[in-house]
Amino acid sequence: MSSPARPPAVRFEHAVETAPAGRRALTMLDRSDRPVGCLEYQVCHPCRHGHIGNIAVAAHWQGQGLGRHALHTVMAACAGYTWSTSRQSAEGKRFFAAMADELETAFPSGGARCPHMTA
Repeated sequence: MSSPARPPAVRFEHAVETAPAGRRALTMLDRSDRPVGCLEYQVCHPCRHGHIGNIAVAAHWQGQGLGRHALHTVMAACAGYTWSTSRQSAEGKRFFAAMADELETAFPSGGARCPHMTA
């Protein structure tokens, strides 16, 4: 699985809680360091499980592959993990269906999280 090219006008910034399976965020920033999107997620390496809490991209930045690139970025270190998402909007269902095909990974809406994520 190769990661798609990121649009050059945007950079990604990671924020990670120190607790195992803590909440993480990948923020997308434009050239002026204004946030244009964010992917909030959790990863538990012992249980090999990931959970997408939220993904959002500003309307004028949508359709440029930012959400796709963000998802590839967070999943790069988690090959073979089981993933789930929070509830999905109609647009989110279309996005995750396309990503499931591309990444050959299921993204069940409202899927269970491991005990470390809910502690």
